Amino acid sequence: MEHMPHADVPLKVLVVDDQEDSADAVACILSMMGHDVHIAYGPREALEKFRAVRPAVVFMDISMPELSGLEAAARIRSMPDGTSTTIIALTGLGHEADRRRSREASIDHHLVKPASPTALHRLLSAIHPAL
Repeated sequence: MEHMPHADVPLKVLVVDDQEDSADAVACILSMMGHDVHIAYGPREALEKFRAVRPAVVFMDISMPELSGLEAAARIRSMPDGTSTTIIALTGLGHEADRRRSREASIDHHLVKPASPTALHRLLSAIHPAL
């Protein structure tokens, strides 16, 4: 098992995935890094949690039923604080067309599952939320 990096600046993070095991695993890793982690097990719950939690970062699965992660990201962007939130696609979809769709949906970064703790840490270390 690789060394678990620790956050220099803990962030408020929302993990969104309709696959509970996947969401829980990512949330566990991020918590072990020292971040304040919240979970939504679907896109509609994510919209509610976003309003309540106002996270600095959202990890968004793309392939979810009823409302895709791309649509949920677009809705988050239209909410108060939505434009200042970093949205990261964390998905099994890794083709260039998938990455293009993420960019078109105003998603800031696109990671393919499973993302290593080192990759997550590297990306989160570059995020400096507005106070």
